Amino acid sequence: MKKLAAIGSIMFASVLFVSGCGNTGDNANKPNREEADLVTDKQKEGGDRDTGDGYGFTKFDLEIEVDNEDAIDADYKVEKNFKPDYENKLTNINLEGPKAMDELDKMFMAINLQNEMSGEQAREKILEYFQIDLYSKFKLDVDFDDGTELKFEDEQ
Repeated sequence: MKKLAAIGSIMFASVLFVSGCGNTGDNANKPNREEADLVTDKQKEGGDRDTGDGYGFTKFDLEIEVDNEDAIDADYKVEKNFKPDYENKLTNINLEGPKAMDELDKMFMAINLQNEMSGEQAREKILEYFQIDLYSKFKLDVDFDDGTELKFEDEQ
């Protein structure tokens, strides 16, 4: 009986040893080796920002005028080969493509638009983000993932 317990213990220890040393493949020590992250199919297609899943909307179009002159213009759509653009004349920023998306991402995460928000609530969050107190025109058009739309326009 002691022999059987000893053999069982040795086999169990062997299994643990072999399974613990599983990182001995050809690429185990290469510095550029990819880590085993979970990646969704949508991320493989270009990332959550490109599919709209990260924000909850598939279209975002914003125009703000200050003193009857263009101040902010942001355009984002989830569609193949679309290049987002972002222009902020108050801070002399004019970007397209990935650089524009980086700036839009900051704004989208900060304002956190939800489909149940009113146009006034969305306007207040956006104006607060840009630190704009007075504007002459505010126009927002958002298409949410669930099919609802938020269209809001205000002139002062």
